[in-house]
Amino acid sequence: MSNRSVIWFRDALVITFSIYIVVSISAVSWENLKVVDSAPDTCKTGCPPIANFPEDGYYHYTNSITFDWDPVSVNYRVSVTDDDTNELVFDGNFTNSNSATTGRLPIGTYFVRVYYTGISGSTFDTYPILKSELIDVVKESGEKLTILWSEVTVSYVIEIKLHSESDGNLNLAIVHEENQIDGTEYTYSDFTNGRTYSWSVYAQDSKGYSSVASPLRELNIDTTKFLAFEVFNNWEVPFLLLGVMMVIALQAGVFLAREERDD
Repeated sequence: MSNRSVIWFRDALVITFSIYIVVSISAVSWENLKVVDSAPDTCKTGCPPIANFPEDGYYHYTNSITFDWDPVSVNYRVSVTDDDTNELVFDGNFTNSNSATTGRLPIGTYFVRVYYTGISGSTFDTYPILKSELIDVVKESGEKLTILWSEVTVSYVIEIKLHSESDGNLNLAIVHEENQIDGTEYTYSDFTNGRTYSWSVYAQDSKGYSSVASPLRELNIDTTKFLAFEVFNNWEVPFLLLGVMMVIALQAGVFLAREERDD
């Protein structure tokens, strides 16, 4: 094999290896490395929504941010008992629903109850009753009962607080609060650069119950810190930069080796 063929073969291997490095780094499931807030399983009147964005300690370079969180679920329990024998013939839990269908029931009178068991994680001492009625089954072949109830709706409240230092103690003053947010996003624009804020969100249902508030997340509005945060806080950015630098270094090594051989 000639020297030129060896050089081209070596270059091809280097280029192939470089492309493999960059593609491999880009294909990694970086989202699996992100630390997700752990939500409690039980809360007196409902567990908080899980906040998605912005992340804790987030630095932003403009004065407008769209906050984002996961929706909470609302739960119900439906029970059907035989009115004559008081036997429980149907008992089920339902999430984000307003209907339930029993199996086929024989002739008789049945007592239907629908309980509201609250926002996910709720541990009510006594569940509010949404529906209570007697239903007769008269068909000799039996009948399935379809039970409907009014769905409990949920809205959200977001609080944005400003950090301030006073006598060496950290104080948080609410600078903005928005109620009755129907969706899971909210945009706020009245920030001041160079200041530190915190935010949290909680759910309210149409029965008058409120969930626990999500943990406070720190939010920094400052143009000088934004780039450093983006580079060093996101896993994929430094690794992609490392891949690019390796490609450049390998190509430079190939070029220098070629120049040395030509000399």
